[in-house]
Amino acid sequence: MTKASKYILIIVFAFLIHVFSQPVDACVEGLKWGMDLSNVENHLGVSLIPIKEKTNQNLFEVKDIQISGLPVEALRVRIEKEAGLRQLAYEIDNENMTEVLAGLRYRFGSPVGTNVDMEDGSPEQQWIWHTGEDLIVAVRSNHRPFLLSYRPSLLDPSFL
Repeated sequence: MTKASKYILIIVFAFLIHVFSQPVDACVEGLKWGMDLSNVENHLGVSLIPIKEKTNQNLFEVKDIQISGLPVEALRVRIEKEAGLRQLAYEIDNENMTEVLAGLRYRFGSPVGTNVDMEDGSPEQQWIWHTGEDLIVAVRSNHRPFLLSYRPSLLDPSFL
């Protein structure tokens, strides 16, 4: 397994962390953490298709949609039976990355950023925002679409 694959696998596992929190606004206006599948589909105006994986039965996706006028290659959500909506992840063409990052910086301030050199020598960049309620992670790689992930925060910043 390459270092890049391990890195992506770590990100995916981070997405799958089970969080028990009160419903609060999720990343898309009107969505709430904890919403059930039908409410998420109604709000987004799409039908989410289950991702067939042996390890997880609560992942759904829709491909080739527009969100706020921006083409999205894939939208994946994790919706647990008891806890509802727990995570959203978008795959966006790298050419739209600058606009997305600028919008996030305008809305949430400067991110924490890092660069990682992968085993194959290609760089990967990661930006992280903690909004107080959400954790937003953006990942740019030369070999994959731009990834934007939202999940409820596990950390209350007032404890730091």
